[in-house]
Amino acid sequence: MRILFSSLLIVSAAGLGLAVGFALPRKTKTASEPAKQMAISSEPASAPKSKLFRGGTQQRASVNHNDDSPLATQLERDLSMSSGVTRWLYWLEAIEKAKPADFPRLARLSQGNPTATRFLALRWVELDAGHLFDTLFASPREVAGLPFNELASALFEAWPKRDPDAAIAALGGTDSAAARNWRMRVATVMVEKDVERGLRLMSEWHIENYGPRMTAVAQWAPGNPQHAAEFTLRNPAGYASQLAMETIGKEWAKIHPAPALEFAANKPGELGAALAAATLKEWTARNLTDAADWLTAADTKTRNRLSAPFVETWAKEDAAAALKWCQENLAGSALASAVGGVVKGAAEKNLGAAAELVSGMNPSPARAEAAAAVARKWFPEFSSDKPVKQEAVTWLGGLDSDSAKRVLDQVLWSWSTSDPKSLATYLAASQNEQVPPHAYSIVARELARKNPSEAIEWATKLPNNRGLSAGGEAFSEWRRAQPEEAAKWLNELPSTDARRQTFFESAIRSLAYDPQAAEQLAAMAATDCAAARTVIKTMSLPEDRRSRLLDVLKPR
Repeated sequence: MRILFSSLLIVSAAGLGLAVGFALPRKTKTASEPAKQMAISSEPASAPKSKLFRGGTQQRASVNHNDDSPLATQLERDLSMSSGVTRWLYWLEAIEKAKPADFPRLARLSQGNPTATRFLALRWVELDAGHLFDTLFASPREVAGLPFNELASALFEAWPKRDPDAAIAALGGTDSAAARNWRMRVATVMVEKDVERGLRLMSEWHIENYGPRMTAVAQWAPGNPQHAAEFTLRNPAGYASQLAMETIGKEWAKIHPAPALEFAANKPGELGAALAAATLKEWTARNLTDAADWLTAADTKTRNRLSAPFVETWAKEDAAAALKWCQENLAGSALASAVGGVVKGAAEKNLGAAAELVSGMNPSPARAEAAAAVARKWFPEFSSDKPVKQEAVTWLGGLDSDSAKRVLDQVLWSWSTSDPKSLATYLAASQNEQVPPHAYSIVARELARKNPSEAIEWATKLPNNRGLSAGGEAFSEWRRAQPEEAAKWLNELPSTDARRQTFFESAIRSLAYDPQAAEQLAAMAATDCAAARTVIKTMSLPEDRRSRLLDVLKPR
């Protein structure tokens, strides 16, 4: 072993310490919205068309893609003949001695060993981050075998902190799926390091659907909240800007809420509305009387615009008083929206009490909005697989037609994917005017994905027109998943059964949009081809697609 005896003790201690340290779970920073969390793409980028810059004015040297590394060759040999702590000593010695050209081979050797990969990646960044970037941006052939995600994650965690100019310049000079993900990572780091630069980057790089943590924004805004709001308005970046405005509004409300609202009232659009709503909610929670006095004295347009967030916050403490204020100060659509806000706030504190409040209201647009607010809180989220509570279904059944329809508009998709059986039962027992026409088709398809025969049986219990339409949707879904079984069932129906023709036509209309439609239509029996031709001719399809489908259905 060619490790110097005089340094063995020091290196061993360092190696063991580092090994244990890297083996421990690492805390990672996540976005403020879990659903918005971001991962580095594993897609290798194509080779850049022009040279990038490593930082400042230093021109980046081309990467030497010759993979001949005597150091890596020796490490591979040493690792094959060692185990335990000794292997770590070899790794540490190699990483310490490595030059940039050695790291690609070392990285390939580290595949399956995340601790070694991270250690060498951080050392690679320390020595020459630009070389690591260029290596990851090499051709797919040269990137093959590298622990791509681990290297990229370490690079864009450390590089923006060490040399933000270089990291930003590098990513600004290329465009690919991987680069877009890396930009998100760099912008996130920059928001925490330099809020204005980070938000500007998110705007310039068109990062619209991701929101970083707002901790740094909350620290930045109080120094000059108006400047913070103006800066955010000048650099729109979708969801991140919305979060930033909400954070600025909360901080501004702690200092000077009235000027904040006056500023926001003159800023149209979603960001101005987000600033105003956040400011008023924070002020209402801190000083209800002053917030109410300001809003009551505001012009009608401002009062109508901001009443909903105001009473939503108030209702968490006193829903009855908030509702009375709405009735005394608002009318029309503004009243309906504000009442919805009251119930939304009340539902945050006591969902059952909010539902009772809606049940006691007279039928009106305000009641419909209030019912929708309760339903959004009470019914399960999309694809949650949680059953709908029976008391929620009973409450829905007691609403007037307009309110029930408004609720279904809000929860139909989430209910159908989470608990289609209970929705099917509700629809079968409901009055037609309460149910959006497309609701039956949605439920039929969801039921058919799990049990086609059950879905078709359910459809037979619906009124004639709706039953045939819903049954056709269920059959189309069945035919898509199990074409032979579905076709056999349809062919066995009596010729007098109205479902036979209706279901066939529904299946053809659905099939026409399938990528494999031409192949499946061509395989049909001659008599079915003629009937399918008739259906295709009546459909609104792109002309080239219609021509292709009709061509395969020509008489044989």
